[in-house]
Amino acid sequence: MMTATRDLDVVNLSAGYDRADVLTEMNVSAKAGSVTCILGANGAGKSTLIRSILGLCRVSSGTVRFGSDVISDMPTHRIAALGIATIPEGNRVFPRMTVLENLRVGGLLVRDAARERKRLDELFNIFPRLEERRNQLAGTLSGGERSMLSIARGLMTDPEFVIFDEPSLGLSPLFVGEVFKIVRRLKESGVTILLVEQNVRQTLDVADYGYLLSQGRVVTAGPTETLKNDPELHKAYFGVH
Repeated sequence: MMTATRDLDVVNLSAGYDRADVLTEMNVSAKAGSVTCILGANGAGKSTLIRSILGLCRVSSGTVRFGSDVISDMPTHRIAALGIATIPEGNRVFPRMTVLENLRVGGLLVRDAARERKRLDELFNIFPRLEERRNQLAGTLSGGERSMLSIARGLMTDPEFVIFDEPSLGLSPLFVGEVFKIVRRLKESGVTILLVEQNVRQTLDVADYGYLLSQGRVVTAGPTETLKNDPELHKAYFGVH
C-alpha cells in the first residue's frame, strides 16, 4: 500500500448544482495517514462534499487542495491520477463482468502489466473470497462479496487517499464488521481515508477526527474521542438534547 504524504484541505468551499449552493463556506481537512469521518443526516451535504472533491460539482467559491495541488478546478480523471480513489455507496459493480474484469477496470490507470499483476495479488491476499470467485460474474455475488469487490476495485490503483461513501449501506452486521476491519487495515498501512458513514458508533471508533454537517455547513468538529460526547452529535443521531 502507498504511504500517504499529502493532506487534503477543503477551504471556504461553496458548491452545489445549477445555480444553487448546497455547501456554504465549508472547511474540512483530512491529514495524511489519518481517518477523517464526515457525519450528518440525509441532505446534510455529505454527497455534495464528496462530489466537489472529485470534480463532479460546480464550485462557486473556495478551493480543494491535495498537498500542493489545487484540485477544485481539475477534471475528475486528473484528480484520480493524483492518487485519490472513491468507493461508491451501494456496492456498485459491473454485474455482467467477472470479478477479475471488474478489478481490471479499476486498474485502467495502471499502465504497467507487472504492476497490475502485483496489485491483483496484493488485493487477493486481502480479499481471498474474491480470488476464489475471480472468474464468477459479479452479478451473482452476495451483497457482502459485491461490497468487497467494490472496495478492491477502488484500491487497484494503490491510491494514497481513499473516500469511502457509506460503505456499510445495506450490509448484514457481519459484513459491516468486515468493512470496518478493512478500513483499519488501510489506516495501519498509511493510507489516508475520508469516511462518510451513517454507522456513527463504529465510525467514531475507527476515525481520528470528525466533522458533523447540517444543511451544508460544519456544525461541530474535533477529535473523535471528543465528538463521542458532543451534544450536537447526540442531538443529530440519538435525539438527545
